[in-house]
Amino acid sequence: MKPIANSKLILGPPGCGKTHTLINLVRDALSLGVHPSRIGFVSFTTKAIREALDRACAEFNLTPKDFPHFRTLHATGYHGLGLQREDVMGGKDYKVLGEMLRLDFDGADRTSADDGILIPAIGGSGAKYMQGIMRARYRQVSLADEFNHMADHNLFYNKMRQVEEQLEKYKSAFQKVDFVDMIDHYIDQAMPPYLDLLIVDEGQDLTPLQWAMVRRMAEFANELVIAGDDDQAIHAWTGVEVRLFLNCSTNIEVLQQSYRLPRAVHAVAVRISSQIRNRLKKEFYPRDEEGSVRSIMRLEDAPLDQGSWTIMTRVNSFMWDIGDALENMGLYYRIKDRKSVPEDIIQNINTWVRLCNGEAVEKGLIEDLYKAVPKTGEAAAVVRGASKLLDAAAPDAQLDLIELQEAFGWIAPSHTRPRDLLRVSDDMWRYIRALEKRGEDLSQEPRIKVSTFHAMKGGQDDNCIVYLGSTKACMETKHWDDELRALYVAITRTKQNLYFLESDKKYRYTI
Repeated sequence: MKPIANSKLILGPPGCGKTHTLINLVRDALSLGVHPSRIGFVSFTTKAIREALDRACAEFNLTPKDFPHFRTLHATGYHGLGLQREDVMGGKDYKVLGEMLRLDFDGADRTSADDGILIPAIGGSGAKYMQGIMRARYRQVSLADEFNHMADHNLFYNKMRQVEEQLEKYKSAFQKVDFVDMIDHYIDQAMPPYLDLLIVDEGQDLTPLQWAMVRRMAEFANELVIAGDDDQAIHAWTGVEVRLFLNCSTNIEVLQQSYRLPRAVHAVAVRISSQIRNRLKKEFYPRDEEGSVRSIMRLEDAPLDQGSWTIMTRVNSFMWDIGDALENMGLYYRIKDRKSVPEDIIQNINTWVRLCNGEAVEKGLIEDLYKAVPKTGEAAAVVRGASKLLDAAAPDAQLDLIELQEAFGWIAPSHTRPRDLLRVSDDMWRYIRALEKRGEDLSQEPRIKVSTFHAMKGGQDDNCIVYLGSTKACMETKHWDDELRALYVAITRTKQNLYFLESDKKYRYTI
């Protein structure tokens, strides 16, 4: 595919201020009199758009409405086609479709038109069929080619064809669109906005179909700037083809100063990226601090009792194993959006402690406490119907324990232990007590986060641990560049100290 005319490619290695550079381009355009509505900023992910929009609004004292074309590509398609929520395939539609095909499509309604999600979060027996169909469309290849590419012996080609045919019939009959249609139909049917400047961020993460959409939008833009880093292209499983990013422009600028990586971490990162065969060579420099890189055999060998940490694993199952190990060590942590001690338990314990100390507590917190405590049997904390009694209190009411006992059906005495009141398991209570002895403030964000390599992309932390355990599928892949890129992304999240946690598993990375 030919480079795009009037385009510029900005390569942003880790921590080199890519978003800052792009916002400077927006500033330059505004200073020349370009109206905000004539500036487009698109990307694959909502995260990239939110960061750019927040920075632009804060820096230029504008609002999101002033930048109507700061959107994910899917949202651009959604709005450009004039779609409404009811036009988009949702959970109920996939359930009906599944009944027709004798397959389950669970979880389809977890996606939204502004998530930038390439493949809907569909589970169930039909998930892989549907994902294969959509991936073929994103890759712009035939269904047969995609089926052969998947090489999944648990799937049947005729069944995949049947799912594809029934999906198209269903969408036609009920005038529905799916996520791929938002891109596909935009290319053929929509009129892109006339823009003075179009910025495409995280270009390394675009599929062939999305590149076709970018080329269509570029026809209506005076200037096109594409930004990204091919060494961080870790979404090949969704249909991304890095070669399209590598060949998108002949006008290339490399951001050369990393404000994140210290020298020791930078050296390891460069050694990993230099092994990637299909890449644009680029030179960038570390910040003026040594940092450190160490190998450890056990989590206990890292000073996890202080500082901010992120522990990264290649796959989800290893991530949960790390969580179990941290719990056994009595450390407070977060995995994805879940704290190791559920937030509702922390909140309700705090509410009960406050009430026992004679404080008046906000009605909303008391309502949550009422929902959590037992209402029948010897352990009952409130009388039946107590929640309805609480409804009578003013929305902004603050109530103390005496008022709850006298007027709102509370019967548990003040000497009731939180663990008994909330029926906290023995294991969880011992864990909470261990955290308290360590001085952990459970109302605050945990210092330790656990993530996969992929989920941490775009993030950073002072101290990072990269677990070297891997899987057979990862280590025996035909696409070793993809594994190197994933490892590179994990390593380059580090601002100060990098630790490699060794693994005794059969399949593991060697640094």
